[in-house]
Amino acid sequence: VAIAGRFSFFFGIGMNFYMEIAKLRAARRLWADLMKKHFDPKKKNSLLLRTHTQTSGYSLTAQDPYNNIVRTTIEAMSAVMGGTQSLHTNSYDEAIALPTELSARISRNTQLILQNETGIPKVVDPWAGSYFMENLTNELYASAMQIIEEVEAQGGMAKCIESGWPKLKIEEAAAKKQARLDAGIDILVGVNKWEVNDDVKYETRNISSEEVRQSQLSKLSVVKSSRDQSAVDAALAELTEAVGGGA
Repeated sequence: VAIAGRFSFFFGIGMNFYMEIAKLRAARRLWADLMKKHFDPKKKNSLLLRTHTQTSGYSLTAQDPYNNIVRTTIEAMSAVMGGTQSLHTNSYDEAIALPTELSARISRNTQLILQNETGIPKVVDPWAGSYFMENLTNELYASAMQIIEEVEAQGGMAKCIESGWPKLKIEEAAAKKQARLDAGIDILVGVNKWEVNDDVKYETRNISSEEVRQSQLSKLSVVKSSRDQSAVDAALAELTEAVGGGA
């Protein structure tokens, strides 16, 4: 429990607006309840769920990519209303390449506009008390607890990973989602409905892997030729001893 207050958790935020808000709310309650049940912590900080969230890359599309600006904004709003402590907003060209200066600026400004122009971050847990949101939070809490119990019944997460159980669950969920998209049950604007027939023009950032490789090799060569090799050898020997339990 001495380290519980140092843990932080990473969440992906998708397009199911209300569900994503409820997910973060349920996660906070789940963490606090599990800590109380199993560890009886003495510090309040041990009960606090520290979260970083990132808007989903899975929801972004290479087709009609400017739609991704809207998708990222909606996901960012879910994260903020859900109570995230920090946030990464993906660029609209996430599904295509590394971001350009323009797409990165739009991504950054999405956060700045939410923070400075909307007033949304000024309200703590704005959905508290809503029958719909509280019920959805309770449902997610119960579902998550059921999964935790399944993991424990299999001997813990390490055993589950060895058996491939988490990977199977992820693949099953992804396959079901893709099947719904393929069948047109779930709509993806610009992909399986309201497609744009004309090519959408957009700038892409092209990076040569070979140029990056050669640049890095040159930098390493300079470092190796100018460093004190005896000091390097001594540091590596000390590190090796420490890793081996000698320190």
